Amino acid sequence: MEFKETDHLPIPSPSLSPTRWWSEETVAIVTGANKGIGFALVRRMAELGLKVILTARDMERGCKAIEALKAQGLYNVTFFCLDVSDPCSIKTFATWFTANFAALDILVNNAAVSFKEIMKTQLNMRRQ
Repeated sequence: MEFKETDHLPIPSPSLSPTRWWSEETVAIVTGANKGIGFALVRRMAELGLKVILTARDMERGCKAIEALKAQGLYNVTFFCLDVSDPCSIKTFATWFTANFAALDILVNNAAVSFKEIMKTQLNMRRQ
């Protein structure tokens, strides 16, 4: 049986406490969330009513992910293009976030980082 990213599995999410601890004011950031586990987390948090910021380093893929969520009626999601390996991108995101939100409640650092560039740099330094 094959599943698409847009398929919703009817898996219940039991409450861990008798009262719900989040509200529509709860803010979550999920990095690397344009597909896979990150995308599923964004969708589930949005279904629960949280404000969710989906980040991805690829603008086109991030926009497509947001479009897919909005097509499912999830409008409490925002996309921001973020490359977690680029200090300038991180600073731009942090500036935007602090200008638009009072606090961060949940951070899911799901973005993968390639170590290819690090390895090349280390090899070049050893040769010198």
